[in-house]
Amino acid sequence: MEVGNYVPTYCGSSYTDLPMEIILKILGYLDASDLYVASLTCHRWFEASQHINDTQKLTINFTKIHFADNSPPANCYLNCLRNYAKIVLNNVDFGATEEFWNRCSDSIQEIAFLNCDLREKYLNAVLKNVNNLNALHIENCRELFMPGRLFDKDRDKKAICQACRNVTSLTLSHNRYLSDALFHRFVTIMPKLSSLDLSGCHISFHQGLYRKFYPDSQKDASESVLTFHYIFQFIECEAKSIKSLNFSTTLIDGAALTSLSEISDLSLEVLRLNSCDQLTNTGIISLVQKQLSLVELDLTSCVRLTDPGLMAICSSLTALKILKLRKCRAITDLSVKEIATLNLQILDISECEAITGRGIADGIAKSTNVLLKELYVSALNICEMSIIQIAENIPNLRVLDLSFCKNGVTNLAVQLIFKHLVWLRVLKLDYCDKISDAALTGFDMNTHLTAYEDNKLLISGKISSKEDVQNERNNADNESLRNAIREALNSSNPNERHPFKISLRSKAEEEIVNDAKRKKVMLEMYEHNDANADYSGFSINRAKGLKTLTLTACNKITDVSLKYAFRLLELRELSLSKCQQISSIGMDCLVKNCPSLEILNLSECHNISDKTIEMITIHLKRLTHLYLERCTLLSDHSLDHIAVNCTALKYIDVRSCRAMCSEPNLRLVNVTTLQHISMSKPGPYLVDTDLITMKRPRPPPMPLAF
Repeated sequence: MEVGNYVPTYCGSSYTDLPMEIILKILGYLDASDLYVASLTCHRWFEASQHINDTQKLTINFTKIHFADNSPPANCYLNCLRNYAKIVLNNVDFGATEEFWNRCSDSIQEIAFLNCDLREKYLNAVLKNVNNLNALHIENCRELFMPGRLFDKDRDKKAICQACRNVTSLTLSHNRYLSDALFHRFVTIMPKLSSLDLSGCHISFHQGLYRKFYPDSQKDASESVLTFHYIFQFIECEAKSIKSLNFSTTLIDGAALTSLSEISDLSLEVLRLNSCDQLTNTGIISLVQKQLSLVELDLTSCVRLTDPGLMAICSSLTALKILKLRKCRAITDLSVKEIATLNLQILDISECEAITGRGIADGIAKSTNVLLKELYVSALNICEMSIIQIAENIPNLRVLDLSFCKNGVTNLAVQLIFKHLVWLRVLKLDYCDKISDAALTGFDMNTHLTAYEDNKLLISGKISSKEDVQNERNNADNESLRNAIREALNSSNPNERHPFKISLRSKAEEEIVNDAKRKKVMLEMYEHNDANADYSGFSINRAKGLKTLTLTACNKITDVSLKYAFRLLELRELSLSKCQQISSIGMDCLVKNCPSLEILNLSECHNISDKTIEMITIHLKRLTHLYLERCTLLSDHSLDHIAVNCTALKYIDVRSCRAMCSEPNLRLVNVTTLQHISMSKPGPYLVDTDLITMKRPRPPPMPLAF
């Protein structure tokens, strides 16, 4: 983007002279990061972006800082023209901020305090200053609830009630010292409450404990315990207005759900019950049979949910749009098939061990489904044909998560994904180590695609075997070329050229050498042949709107894909972690053809050098997160390149980069945007073991015959 009013030579007229209506129309299609960059073009575009901001909710996030009027970044906000509708304060310590809250008193609509040392006096001062608050989020702020005196003073209560009169959403998650009395004070000052989040709170669901703290003579709310019975009474009184409940990570059981279902005026739209181990089919069935207006249901990690419970959900909740069943290990194909009867937009059935490809193929992917937009099926026992059916029958997918589906994600499956799912925005293929450059480039895939189409037509009975033979003859023109390529690829194995030669390498070393030679042959083939010839398949470039792509541990991906396939102008996030064959050859083309990258993960890419980091920092001006863990070739020169060229970097990971200095933060002090550096502790005990172990799902078993 050009700055100021300078007009490039290739422009016929100044873009600053465009009518404001056209500029607003253009900016209306941009997301937050693009809108920010466009606003730097000139004053007129900045004014247009301000108008867009007025119609959208923008968030400003303060993390791990001293929050005060006279210190950055809070004082920078006081001098800017931009207004923000949501303020997030994460792990900050507070100073004098009266001027800040007066500045945003009219524009702020949501406030979130996360893991803060928040005090009653400060919260009262904030709430009395805001005028249009409609959402309050307080998470893990124990110092606020521990004394038990919050909102207890009558002189402050009137002003706070006036400020919270329009609050519709209240989140008090993961607050250990929340009691019935404190809960009562919150809901009393918020008469229009429609959304309540008590996830992670210590709620007592046992009637015996309620009777202990509420003897017959006591009517006031207890200041010692938070009970579901008291929360239930509030929900029962406000049943007509309550639309969303979140009891995730609590001990809520079937009896509690049954009691909720018996509230006559309650008509929930959102119910989140993530990681509720005590839930049973009885409670879920009784609830879904009464709450027919549910639009979103989250039962992630509810391990006691079985097929009868899921069948009841599918038969009763006809208005359901979002269903999350991740890690519900007891559900099987029998009930998953019934999900096809729902008109879902988002479905998450990842890490459900008993679900196989047959349940998907006979369910949501059996026929054309134009409503489903997001599908998460990571770590499932699904085969290649199941993924192909997903690609062919769910054409409007925006998000597809196939991570850890090692058995089903093949080159052919990925090719058909790129053929049919051109609207994809997020594609996750982590640990799908069967795919190679052919999957992303389409190189030499025409034979496999043709064979698949012929088999498909034969199964459907549309062609005879004679016609199939004729098709093979028509494709024989390129057979010599394909054979030459295969011979060249196979010749990379020295044991095939010298059958009587005994190699002294280990199996792992032999595989590394063969991969390197195969990569060299593929590069030569691409240089001497047109990638758009008729023997090519479908490139990843067909998904022009792709924003997130993860290829962690896909070790067969080489520089060939980065050099000839990646021309994705919208790509924001890319993970090539543990792709050992990536080097500066491919990265040089990648950073030039994908200029919008903001998050780049190159951890354990051992061929990444200082020169590669220099190219990344020069070309990726919007880079905010850079992961370089265990890139052993990197030295202090990489830190110097980052310090000079990166102007938007917020997070960097240089753990186990042993050639770097022990304190890389000292070389990055001039990167003012940097918020966090992950680095190894200095000393002789620095080893190659993981400092933070990634929690991975267990690989699915081998697929059954399908």
